[in-house]
Amino acid sequence: MPDDLTLEARLERVLDRQRILGAFARIASEPLSRERLMQNATALVSRAFQVRRVKIMRYRTDPGDLLVEAGVGWKPGVVGQVTLAIDRASPPGRTLQTASPVIIEDLPHDPDFRYAPSLRDHGIISVVNVPIMFDGRVWGVFEVDADEPRTFDEADVGFLTAFANLLGMALQRQDAQDRTVEVLAENARATERAEMLLRELQHRVKNNFQVILSFLALQRRHTQTPDARERFGTVMDRVHAIALAHDQLSTREGGADVVFGDYVRALCANIDPGRDGVIIEVVDGYATLPLDRAVPAGLIVNELVTNSLKYAFDDDGRGMIRVVIEQHPDLGEVCLTVEDDGKGLGPPREGGLGLTLVEGFALQLGGRVERGAPERGTRTTTCFPMPL
Repeated sequence: MPDDLTLEARLERVLDRQRILGAFARIASEPLSRERLMQNATALVSRAFQVRRVKIMRYRTDPGDLLVEAGVGWKPGVVGQVTLAIDRASPPGRTLQTASPVIIEDLPHDPDFRYAPSLRDHGIISVVNVPIMFDGRVWGVFEVDADEPRTFDEADVGFLTAFANLLGMALQRQDAQDRTVEVLAENARATERAEMLLRELQHRVKNNFQVILSFLALQRRHTQTPDARERFGTVMDRVHAIALAHDQLSTREGGADVVFGDYVRALCANIDPGRDGVIIEVVDGYATLPLDRAVPAGLIVNELVTNSLKYAFDDDGRGMIRVVIEQHPDLGEVCLTVEDDGKGLGPPREGGLGLTLVEGFALQLGGRVERGAPERGTRTTTCFPMPL
């Protein structure tokens, strides 16, 4: 642009450059790729300086050079391929070293600077370079190249510096977004790997339970006395109760908790399913429990329902067993109630292990066991703290 601008022309230039800065600020806020962002930047600066050739160079630490990343007005084979040195005889190299603008009015005859072949091929005479700052360091260089003698004044340098600062902030924001996306992607990959390992672990655990149950079934078949066979059957029921909890866990996509109502329903359906005369009803309070709490809670249900089936009803009798799951957020508790309308508890049975196990499992949960006295049958309630 000529140096003898009138005041009116200078004012129009300032206003035009303000509009260009505003336009680039809007562009920089859009979700553009880095390549499109820089290409827009070079096009706008070309318009602001009314020159045909502008370029952005990125500093590469590994090869130790400046790569032309974006530009307008250059012949094919320059953008994305041409590199410039970073020594003090290179105009952009001097800017990189000093983090300061470099202005050269007659590059072909300036003894302090080297005339790069890419600039000679385009007949470049005057250049101005400013640093592009990124996170407190020089990311690269913004260069305006004129193919005719040009005096770049303080206003030119100030505008180009402000523009380069805007570009640096936009690049830094994009880098932060890219790193965030990468972290989220890595977290997703880690979660997927963890879920895959969990599924594999659950599969192995299920296989182990099947091996244990097969071994117990084999031992039970070789047992002679009915009492011993019954004891083996009881142990198998308890192992199966634990296995069912792992089955429930494996059906939850990415979950680490057991839907306790579903678990209890599956558990009750597998406890002596041959007793057609007895109905087992589950009243679900929609509680979810971690596996380490669901297993002892499920074993409590298993023992109490098994006791009711064995002792509460006559062999040909009918009745009902209700399992009620309640959550009490005000008390911070989950309560399990198992009740039946049978003959009642009666005197303690010699060698009875079921109720002792219930007390032990309740202690493991940090809870308490309360036995009610209904008009008919039995009622046992176990309450324990809700999981955090």
